[in-house]
Amino acid sequence: MHWLTEPFATGFMQRALVATLIIGVVAPVVGTWVVLRRMANLGEAMSHGTLAGVALAYAAGVDVVLGAMGAGLVIAALLLTFSSNRRLGQETIIVVVGTAFFALGVVVISRLDTGVELTHFLFGRVLTVGWDDIWLNLALGGVAVVTVFLLFGELRLATFDHVQAEQVGVRVELVQGVLVVLLAVVVVISLRTVGTIMSVTMLVTPAASARMLTRTVRSMTTVGVMLGLAIGVVGLIASYHLDSSPGATIGLLAAGVFAVVFAITLPRRMRHHHRPLG
Repeated sequence: MHWLTEPFATGFMQRALVATLIIGVVAPVVGTWVVLRRMANLGEAMSHGTLAGVALAYAAGVDVVLGAMGAGLVIAALLLTFSSNRRLGQETIIVVVGTAFFALGVVVISRLDTGVELTHFLFGRVLTVGWDDIWLNLALGGVAVVTVFLLFGELRLATFDHVQAEQVGVRVELVQGVLVVLLAVVVVISLRTVGTIMSVTMLVTPAASARMLTRTVRSMTTVGVMLGLAIGVVGLIASYHLDSSPGATIGLLAAGVFAVVFAITLPRRMRHHHRPLG
């Protein structure tokens, strides 16, 4: 028991725990729909692309969280603007926009005397999280979770029956836009916890693991949150005892959980292949 409680004897580790719990809830709630709609590549592009906002905000002396959110919204707007181009396809647009913003971020960073500070936003530095960061993350995360639950019916229709959704008046493109913005929110609240690079791991991996364990969207969301919380807390404790990067440790643990769930559920999934999620 001492092994579990020792890491949280200090104030900075207690703040780190709260920040990790927030991302452990919010990322799987949004990530459920990212997985179901097969938008993992969009999450990756968003997480990499926000580096440009972080770098530009740092150069301008502005809060990097605002820079990341601004970049996320710009990326979302560009993706929604160009995603209707059927000649190229959405995947192509996502790759072009994401890599362009990531490249811009790298160029800006290379021109700045940043030391190691900006790398903290790439790989996370949860041990430096302050209460101001936590309250901001809690507010943004709360808005994201409430939005998902308010749009639950619309999201489900737009995901599983695009035609019926349009027939009953669901604005499918608007739902898609909201989800893209929620992706940006998850990346922003991941900045000082797991970092922008690892944010896609918490966004996709717990939800993907839950997808293999459940048969309904609600249960997938619930299990995804449970996994996200467990992975975050255990990863934080392990990083303390191993003296390793918390963000990377959490990401590695998430991948390990996914591998175990994949192996355990493989026989059942082979028997019930293509069973729809309700």
